[in-house]
Amino acid sequence: MNEFKNEKINETPETAEVVTEVSEPEVQKIDYKKEIFEWVKAIVVALVVAFLLRNYVLTLAKVDGQSMEPTLQHADRLYVNKVAYTPEKGDVVIFEPASDPGRPYIKRVIATEGDTVYIDFATGEVFVNDVLLDEPYISEPTHLVGSYINFLMAMGAYSKEQPIEIEPGYFWAMGDNRNASKDSREIGQIPVSELIGHAVFRFWPLNNMGTVDFDVEQ
Repeated sequence: MNEFKNEKINETPETAEVVTEVSEPEVQKIDYKKEIFEWVKAIVVALVVAFLLRNYVLTLAKVDGQSMEPTLQHADRLYVNKVAYTPEKGDVVIFEPASDPGRPYIKRVIATEGDTVYIDFATGEVFVNDVLLDEPYISEPTHLVGSYINFLMAMGAYSKEQPIEIEPGYFWAMGDNRNASKDSREIGQIPVSELIGHAVFRFWPLNNMGTVDFDVEQ
């Protein structure tokens, strides 16, 4: 009679049969009211942000006319910064003069408060603080006088020895197309309070994308 010894078989993780219980996948009910509310909330937030950006931070502007040629052409599109901007010489800005409400102007800042401005209309040269400006952005020398300067001349209050002094809170701006632009020569010094913003970037047409500012200081 064969004898059999009871031997204990040691199961290892490799040899043991592992049985795992497969649970049924959970089915989560969708709360459609909550989902719709979240979508509506996201859309409202996006609209509010867009409104704030549009009205208080950045806006878009379209050039109308030829007064800033050759720098800007009719129908060019610009991004305009509307936040905490202080005019600086050489910047292209948009403002709405009280003398011509509802019609924004786009011009280049030539002088700011405390500066002096003198234009020699015989030669077309522009002097700021007695320094002749280098103006590669203009289409031609400045010969158009304008009624504001004509008035000063008639009063004997304009000459190289008696230039225009820019008052606190004002700036002086002119179009790059000097002889086809209505600007400070016509309407005088411009209050900073009339500024709409700083034209920081031209985005259209694509082949002319980029900044339109220029450092006029020497």
